Amino acid sequence: MYNVIVESSAADFIGLDLGGTFLKAARVAADGTVGRKLRQPVESDSADGLLSQLARAVHLLEEDGPAPAVGLGIPGIVEPVTGVAHGVPNLPSLEGVPLAAELASRCGRPSFAANDANAAALAEAWLGAGQGFGNMLYVSLGTGVGAGLVLDGRLFTGHAGYAGEIGHIQVAPDGVPCGCGSWGCVETIAGAPGWVRRAEEAMLGRVSALSGQRLEPEVIVQAAHGGDAAALEVVDGAARALGAGIAATLNLLNVERVVMGGGVSAAGAILLDRVIAETRLRTFPAVFAGCSFRSSALGADAGVVGAARVAMLARA
Repeated sequence: MYNVIVESSAADFIGLDLGGTFLKAARVAADGTVGRKLRQPVESDSADGLLSQLARAVHLLEEDGPAPAVGLGIPGIVEPVTGVAHGVPNLPSLEGVPLAAELASRCGRPSFAANDANAAALAEAWLGAGQGFGNMLYVSLGTGVGAGLVLDGRLFTGHAGYAGEIGHIQVAPDGVPCGCGSWGCVETIAGAPGWVRRAEEAMLGRVSALSGQRLEPEVIVQAAHGGDAAALEVVDGAARALGAGIAATLNLLNVERVVMGGGVSAAGAILLDRVIAETRLRTFPAVFAGCSFRSSALGADAGVVGAARVAMLARA
């Protein structure tokens, strides 16, 4: 576990935020200021190719000076002791790879890996929408649905690093298979591929503003703002799935702040308001009343700031 209030040295660190589709990277100062950044499509064909891409990103960012350490956030589980990656359905080539050790050998810098949602939760607790809250749930909406938990001021990852995986709470017993091996998980509905799949289903047999467009959450949200019935059906379904997963977490852990981040969270109020309403329906009234909801304050930088924070705290 990482204490969210420990300070680090004054040097810039490098944060790598590895998603299922894109790699984002940045230099991050000790106070959280984000410097030079880059964004690239993920080279996901092999672990070797992907690790080489990560090392190249580090070297590019080090053109402005060497970094004392590198932090990496991944969309999967990182074993706390060994640093081995598991449960990476959107990047299966990383399964069983000791990421921190492999990255360090390629870039020549001490490297530390963590689940991407856990890293972003650290960032939001440190500088973002979770500041001042000892108990927080951070929900990351992107290719997948992840989450990070801060309990009593500390990041909680569980015995083997799996804590917070609300994306794999089953909410549709008759739903589609999930990359985790189960089916009907929150992620199958509220992850970006789920938005696309359900939009294609919702368009069948009806006129829709989505027809002929490249389907992605941003386009679907835009059509929903225009009142398109198929798009609204997709947004409502995502909100129901997320509300069910968040409510289960609130009833179990009674946290005081929920922060929603990740690329899909850019949908804003049309999604967040529905998620709040759905969560209210499924949560003890006193638990819901004691919790506030916010969108990420760090936005697209939460992942890289959090990854760099992992390195800062590991080196402190």
